[in-house]
Amino acid sequence: MQIKDTLSQGLKREFDIIVPADEVEAKLHIRLEAIGKKVKVPGFRPGKVPLALLKKRYKAEVLSEVIEECVKSAIKQLKAEKNIKPALQPKVNLKSYEEDKDLGFEVSMEILPTIGDINLDNLSFDKYIVTVPSESVASAIENIAKKYRETRSLQNPRKTKKGDIAIIDFEGFVEDLPIKGGSGKGHTLELGSGSFIPGFEDQLIGHNKGSQVQVTVTFPENYHDTQYANKPARFDVTITDIHEANPISIDAALAEKLGFDSLEALREAVEKNIVSDYADHSFLNTKRHVLDALAERFVFDIPENMVHMEFENIWEQLCHELGITQDNASNTNVKSGERTKSFIELAGKSEEELRKEYKVIAERRVRLGLLLAEIGNRNKLVVTNSELLNALMAKAKEFPGQEKEVIAFYRNNESAMASLRAPIFENKVVEFILNQSTITEKKVTPEELERLLALEEEEAEHKVTSAAGKSDKKPKKPKTKETLKK
Repeated sequence: MQIKDTLSQGLKREFDIIVPADEVEAKLHIRLEAIGKKVKVPGFRPGKVPLALLKKRYKAEVLSEVIEECVKSAIKQLKAEKNIKPALQPKVNLKSYEEDKDLGFEVSMEILPTIGDINLDNLSFDKYIVTVPSESVASAIENIAKKYRETRSLQNPRKTKKGDIAIIDFEGFVEDLPIKGGSGKGHTLELGSGSFIPGFEDQLIGHNKGSQVQVTVTFPENYHDTQYANKPARFDVTITDIHEANPISIDAALAEKLGFDSLEALREAVEKNIVSDYADHSFLNTKRHVLDALAERFVFDIPENMVHMEFENIWEQLCHELGITQDNASNTNVKSGERTKSFIELAGKSEEELRKEYKVIAERRVRLGLLLAEIGNRNKLVVTNSELLNALMAKAKEFPGQEKEVIAFYRNNESAMASLRAPIFENKVVEFILNQSTITEKKVTPEELERLLALEEEEAEHKVTSAAGKSDKKPKKPKTKETLKK
């Protein structure tokens, strides 16, 4: 096989490759002989069919497979000889092939960058430690007791009032179209709890059992599903029953009902869970600072094709959340097929501005992904089977009643399992870096932590906007923070 370098520019590589005709012919003969052992040809015993006859009958059928095998073998040899690692699958352009002549094709790729010394010295980070006030624990236990208290139908019929539990059937509409996930039957709703859209529960007060109520509300401007944000909606509601709740009891009986030996054991478990939740939030914040420090300290070329792929994934997610098709300049709503708001109306920025910002994010993700992988590999960090199993079980719990199907899907889907493994590996690398860094612990209250995280999120978004505005091309030293989950 002959390999000729035709381009070596940055991470881009191109090669002309020639596979000798006799090598192609040899692989073709092997494939035809394998077929000859199986097929039945009148006048010949299995395995005794002349090669010339097999070639005449089956060459066209197997030639593409042989050429594909030659290309794969050639690329494998190319990578070994040149000691290169393609960032993504190399592109192949078949130049020519004729019988009894050499096979010629072009191979183009981007290679993974070579990352030199990785100096993790002199890194320092703040770590927020949340102190949970006793009243927060008491409030959490009260909410648990409230959730598990028993209810009963009204013994003496009357109209609903605040604090009642209304059992309702409902169906929601926006512009006379059903709301996705906006219907339910036998739903238990405590009036005045604020668990539904503002104004919804108030309109169910003062009605009898069996009443049919038309509730009109407006979705909040920051509603999680942006296609409904700030839009008026109608809900057709039937109050099928009205319940009263028993008084809240926080005692040993509640603890026993929840599987604890005592009320004190329940309090300890609740406090532990609260601390754990805030610790997770604190770790994500510290992790952000670690990634910022790495992005600042390590600058190297990254494959454009990887950036493009990452950007397309982010952009697809963004457009889906906004309800906009990616290939329609009129911003047609994905679900209803009707014209809806523009990028500026939905996201507060033009499409051009958003593309620049998310291009910066894509570049940062790719660069940090390559760097974290290299740090992990050099330090032999691995994701254990038990860690992966725990992640799989946690994912399955997100789909009650479908746990077996979810587990089967992930176990039979290599890319899906990789999506579980990646964040575990990433966190391990971050923890490895933190163990070598100077950590300053700062005690804060839950309210202070939430305020600090909100300010830092705002600062991160500002940095993304600033970085995108400095250049239409990739920034030399991206200092952005993650605004989308990895």
